[in-house]
Amino acid sequence: MSEEKVEVQEPEVPQKPPSTLPKIALIVVLALVSSLGGGVVSWFLISKTMMKAEAKTGDGKADGEKKVDEVAQAIEKGGALALDPFVVNLADTGAARYLRIKISLMIDDGTKLKELTDNSALQLKLRDVILQTLTQKTSADLITEEGKKQLRDEIKSQIAGYFKKPKLVDVMFTEFVIQL
Repeated sequence: MSEEKVEVQEPEVPQKPPSTLPKIALIVVLALVSSLGGGVVSWFLISKTMMKAEAKTGDGKADGEKKVDEVAQAIEKGGALALDPFVVNLADTGAARYLRIKISLMIDDGTKLKELTDNSALQLKLRDVILQTLTQKTSADLITEEGKKQLRDEIKSQIAGYFKKPKLVDVMFTEFVIQL
């Protein structure tokens, strides 16, 4: 008897494609960890910034909040001194440009409003200082919102010294027109 080798072929078992579920789960976990890490870092940086702002103001309020509180109190108890309109030539070199502006000054004590209105020397000095400030500006300085804010702050800092009682709280523009 001869031995014959018979090869038995095993039927091929189809292989499953590799599962994508573990890869998707890994991506989701990485995205969550990344988002959580970003949130923690953002919270830390914002908290640190807020603590610095509180330290600067001394009472735990940021400068913006402090100003809003001051203006809100002035609205309740204070008053506004409306100045006559200003029409000035701006400092533009290329062409003649004009600014028409109405300014009102908010004070913290409305009972003193009559005294301010009757004080012609104060009124004239305020107009003089404001006119000097306005005529140094160009239309490019004033056309942007930032430029208007800067002008408001500059006027306030220059005339605040003339107000002891009542205190000057804010400078408001009630009309602002630039002829271009």
